[in-house]
Amino acid sequence: MQKGDKIRFLDAVGGGTIVQYDVQRELVWVETDDGFDVGPIPAAKCVMDTAATSYQRKGCIGTHKQNESPTTPVSTPKAAPAKRPKRQRDEHVIDLHLEALPTNGNGMTDVEKHQYQLRYFRMGMQQHIRHRGRRLVIIHGKGNGVLRNEIRQILKRDFGTQIEVHDADFARYEEGATLVVVK
Repeated sequence: MQKGDKIRFLDAVGGGTIVQYDVQRELVWVETDDGFDVGPIPAAKCVMDTAATSYQRKGCIGTHKQNESPTTPVSTPKAAPAKRPKRQRDEHVIDLHLEALPTNGNGMTDVEKHQYQLRYFRMGMQQHIRHRGRRLVIIHGKGNGVLRNEIRQILKRDFGTQIEVHDADFARYEEGATLVVVK
């Protein structure tokens, strides 16, 4: 692995591009496909994204399943990922479903999971708030509305004059998302 390589997370959905790699401690810092900076992450919890990387480097780069060695070729193709709604131009998505976050919440209590989702949300807002005209879709899920209500309170309290808050497109996200437009 090296800076600029595309990777996928083994214990969570998603991946991104390595922005920093500490060879001695075997840690990577990643800019996710959604534009978030995540890390440090143990390099052992990442695999090369061959679809994105094979054209960037010469030679054959393989992936492996967790229970196989890295040198064992994988001959069966991966299942197609679930279809996500198409994004509009300059629309960024912050998906707060635990399975979509870099750490999927295994071993966390419900309170810790909720706090983790809120930290990830705040981190995403901090990275996108400086871009005027940017549209952010915050996917919080339908649930019972606890996460949605808390996100909207944070938006109003911390970013009130810098943003507009709307319900996201119902046809695309139903009731599980909030649209934020940076002024």
